[in-house]
Amino acid sequence: MRTMRQMLDMMDRFFEDSMTFPEVRAPWDAQEDEKEIKLRFDVPGLSREEVKVSVEEDVLVIKGQHNSKGEDAWSSRSISSYNTRLTLPDNCDKNKVKAELKNGVLLVTIPKVEVEKKVIDVQVQ
Repeated sequence: MRTMRQMLDMMDRFFEDSMTFPEVRAPWDAQEDEKEIKLRFDVPGLSREEVKVSVEEDVLVIKGQHNSKGEDAWSSRSISSYNTRLTLPDNCDKNKVKAELKNGVLLVTIPKVEVEKKVIDVQVQ
């Protein structure tokens, strides 16, 4: 039989071990080159029908929700929800945004366009 001190030491080790993660990946990522912006979002448990991607003005909107109606106590409480809004830069072709969902990962590709910058010289008085 273990003493109270041994039990407390064991609990301390358990919590210390659980707080160290060898490699944790962020639930999103972005890559950009001269042609496009690629965004990756982890949306586990959501199907294509449950995810909506849209562009409202200059904002990329990603919404999704899944309510599991399982038969056991664990799955009956399973709710996956996702709601993200990102302001897009001016050099994006908002009409050609593409989205693909595979294995719980949503990939969004946003093509870039050339934006002519207008420079106005202001006379200093």
